[in-house]
Amino acid sequence: MVWNAGKSLFGGRYIIESQLGEGGIGITYLARNQQNQLRVIKTLKEEILNHPAWILHRNKLRQDFRDEAVRLAVCHHPHIVQIETIFDEGNLPCMVMDYIEGEDLGQRLRRMGVLSEAEALLYIRQIGDALTLIHSKGLLHRDLKPRNIMIRIDKSEAVLIDFGIAREFIPNMIQRHTVYRTPGFAPPEQYESEAPRGEYIDIYALAATLYNLLTAVIPTSADDRRHNVNLEPPQYFNPKISDRVNQAIMCGMDLESTYRPQSVQEWLDLLGSDTGGDKIAPISSNLVITPKLKPPPPVVLDQQKWQCVQTLKGHSSMVHAIAISSDGQFIASGSNDHTIKLWQLGTGKLVRQLGRWSSGHSSMVHSIAFSPVSSKLSHQRESGKSAGVAELNSEILASGSWDNTIKLWDVNTGKEIRTLAGHTNWVNSVAFSPDGKFLASGSVDCTIKLWQVHTGIETQTLIGHSDSVSSVAYSPTTPATNSKDRQLVASASTDYTIKLWQVYTGRNICTLLGHSFFVNCIAFSKDGEIIASGSGDNTIKLWDVNTGREIRTLIGHSDSVWSVAFSHNGQFLASASWDNTIKLWHVDSGREISTLIGHSSYVRCVAFSPDGQTLVSGGDDDTIKIWRRG
Repeated sequence: MVWNAGKSLFGGRYIIESQLGEGGIGITYLARNQQNQLRVIKTLKEEILNHPAWILHRNKLRQDFRDEAVRLAVCHHPHIVQIETIFDEGNLPCMVMDYIEGEDLGQRLRRMGVLSEAEALLYIRQIGDALTLIHSKGLLHRDLKPRNIMIRIDKSEAVLIDFGIAREFIPNMIQRHTVYRTPGFAPPEQYESEAPRGEYIDIYALAATLYNLLTAVIPTSADDRRHNVNLEPPQYFNPKISDRVNQAIMCGMDLESTYRPQSVQEWLDLLGSDTGGDKIAPISSNLVITPKLKPPPPVVLDQQKWQCVQTLKGHSSMVHAIAISSDGQFIASGSNDHTIKLWQLGTGKLVRQLGRWSSGHSSMVHSIAFSPVSSKLSHQRESGKSAGVAELNSEILASGSWDNTIKLWDVNTGKEIRTLAGHTNWVNSVAFSPDGKFLASGSVDCTIKLWQVHTGIETQTLIGHSDSVSSVAYSPTTPATNSKDRQLVASASTDYTIKLWQVYTGRNICTLLGHSFFVNCIAFSKDGEIIASGSGDNTIKLWDVNTGREIRTLIGHSDSVWSVAFSHNGQFLASASWDNTIKLWHVDSGREISTLIGHSSYVRCVAFSPDGQTLVSGGDDDTIKIWRRG
């Protein structure tokens, strides 16, 4: 359940304004208190508390959440986000924090390219001072990175946020570590289930954060470094960095914890004295962090009329994934109720449910994909079926789940072909290669994996994102991309970036920067020339695949964009949003040509039929809607 605008909490003391974002188990809202002041309210996601895998641990989840609030409450410091109060709303624990108007350092870095040494050191010293207090309270933050440091608007003040994995520590005593880390910023100790804890854990991350601010490069992960991948000194990427700061960063990021400074102050001293002579330009109060620009006027001649012709009900929870078969006859849907259902597109009739009892997924089905025709026919030959069968033609369906697995299904029989296990966290996205021989998957474990469909063997792991991979897509096969060195996989991440990978070598050939919040979804145009991306910054961006440059930004949604899909002819783009709408756009002009209203909650997914005359959408109102062009 998601709280909508106007929802009253804590006996009317707080009124919800909007949702700000959500993570694996938490969700945050913007609210106003009785003094009409903006506040941030953080709580647990109800579907997580009710998830079968967490039911036995729900009391510990609530207690851990309250402990985070208490840990924050005892840390009074101008550079630490402040707690206003803690309360329970029904069975959900809530913490109320100051609302910090401004941008996080990740956003500032993307806006400016790199920070000057003077500006970066100013913020690092402020956060270092905050960490000194935190450590004096017997706490470690354990998730320092640019995205967890806010810069107040009109002030050169950094504020440390997100204490979700902060923990108590006794210096150098071996303690169990949470299996959460951000590659590039987490020290090697956080890759171990049990290891000593000390201030040196946050020192590594603080040094890595300074490395990132001065170079715009995410440092080589500690795990890769332990496998002999070199960490280049920051001066390698930015020769303007002083020798003293360069050496301090490398010392703070030493793989051996005993060789790092053992207190934050000791490391700050390596950076040199703070003369206070540097003046840093504050964030302008006119800066819009999350773009809410006026959309372009509609083109009347291009207006399209679409209407909902059918609403399919059958799932008992949110519909997170939709796919349409290559022949346009069938819809597959994946849901938070752990099931996959098949429907006739023409009639809306439920054909079958994939997975029964022990063979189904044990958690949310977050992504599904039909195999292309070539894969379908190959599977027919292997299974001894005739290519002329008139039913579902033994097409293969892939499903990615929050149970960390991918399953391949024989659509005609509903039987599981095999399970692909290899990701260490939730699988967010799956996509077939154009020839159907390979499958790409993206996960919360920050990796993309490529699998051979016929054998289920994992062939490659693509590493480069610093946060969860939200979406993956294979480039289509065209005469221009038919050679092996031109085959691409694109990935979108909550690290705000899109990456293009050369399939043949597994090399990251391009990183697309421009979104100011999580990138939730991506799609290639049918000719492979354009990528569309949808983001938590409420915008859609179109990118030129050949140059990596942004073509234009589509503005019109009032909330996070969760799905994008090109029509087969490439003329139109559909987008689904948490503002409960689907929008259609003219790709060449960037004009909005239609808004489809009918879902009563977030729209999570949208797909075009092959002929472009039908759209299918799914959302948090537990329904699937079929829309047809009038």
